[in-house]
Amino acid sequence: MPYKITGYLCLISLLLCGGCGLKEGVLDNEPKSFLHFTGNTQNAIVYIDNLDPIAIDEPTPVANDENKNNANRIRQSHYQISPGLHAVVIKKSGAEIVNRSILLGNGITKEIQIP
Repeated sequence: MPYKITGYLCLISLLLCGGCGLKEGVLDNEPKSFLHFTGNTQNAIVYIDNLDPIAIDEPTPVANDENKNNANRIRQSHYQISPGLHAVVIKKSGAEIVNRSILLGNGITKEIQIP
């Protein structure tokens, strides 16, 4: 009988001590989404909602096939934005060439092709 009581006390103390070491919670990162501009980005100016315009003058050139020495290259630009509904307008030389409303979820990347 004393062994049973001792055994139960040990089991209860193990459960109590083991429960104190557990950490609960959810790690929630800051919500963010991305806009990815491809195509002819030279001299393109992007207007997102009522924010300051973004000039896409220094995109990263990327070869569009396996040959890295190929002169035929496309330009790509990647920008972080908050999730939600956004109005995106792209202008070149003052002329509006793209006008879209886009809905971005958390962690989503939306590609916008610039003609």
